[in-house]
Amino acid sequence: MAPRPSPQTSRVVDLFEILAANPGRSLSLAEISRQLDVHKASCHSMLAVLVGAGWLVRDPHSKTYQMGSAMLRLGAAASSRLPALDLARPAMAALALETGGHCIAFLVGEDHVTVAHQVRNVRVPSTPMAIGTELPTRPPYGAALAAWVGADQRDRWLDRVPADARERYRRALAATRRRGYAVGLHVLPDVRLQELASLIRAAEMRSGRLGDLADALTGELMHREAWFPAKLAAGRVYDVSHVDAPVFDSEGNVTLILSLLPVPSAVTGATVTSLGQQMVAATARLTEALGGAPAAGAAGGRGS
Repeated sequence: MAPRPSPQTSRVVDLFEILAANPGRSLSLAEISRQLDVHKASCHSMLAVLVGAGWLVRDPHSKTYQMGSAMLRLGAAASSRLPALDLARPAMAALALETGGHCIAFLVGEDHVTVAHQVRNVRVPSTPMAIGTELPTRPPYGAALAAWVGADQRDRWLDRVPADARERYRRALAATRRRGYAVGLHVLPDVRLQELASLIRAAEMRSGRLGDLADALTGELMHREAWFPAKLAAGRVYDVSHVDAPVFDSEGNVTLILSLLPVPSAVTGATVTSLGQQMVAATARLTEALGGAPAAGAAGGRGS
């Protein structure tokens, strides 16, 4: 039996999602009431409780609300339960410094990954992904994870790929396991890809069904070979979106995915191999520090 919905709880969750999506911005009672579609009186009572708990703070002059200091304690408590992320932060900083790219850490969930930390090259204009952003792991997304799961899970993931593209995806997954990292090329602007991923994730959380537009776009992506190539020619120049490598826990599961966004994105296949090998070396050290290892048969040799 599905749990009964709790509108009050949903409003609190929605409020913090709104505040998290607009860091540094305070919201008035009227703005919060309008965005949550709640009467001002009910909204005011909820805000008063959250202010009393320290989860929100109210500016007495502007009469606006923003996240309170208690959220730092809650965030620190959550972070302390994620040793892989704590270990990954300095490794990500080193990767960003060595390569000049952006580095993002994704925590792995049951059917999605979550942006948990990022190190950006401040000299290059870019659009950061908000911490906490959830991305789906269903095709065409999630190939970097599907490459290292067990055969049954991998086959279930491949079953959602159109039949006429499935064998190409199977070869690309096998190549990813052999070399130890996944590569994605630009086929749409990053912002558009993030919007599509958010649309898919929202559909999954609500009904499990994609809208017609999302369905059409995902189908188009899966039929583009550049989205998830099996191999790259060393001397050819590619417009690279990301290079991903996994971190394994003590049970052989992928607990974290590090993603490197090259700057500039136009690089040769040989450069991609070099970046991939740097990612593999970094994630292998993190896996070792966690006492982890890939599950038997989940990953093959490392290299180009």
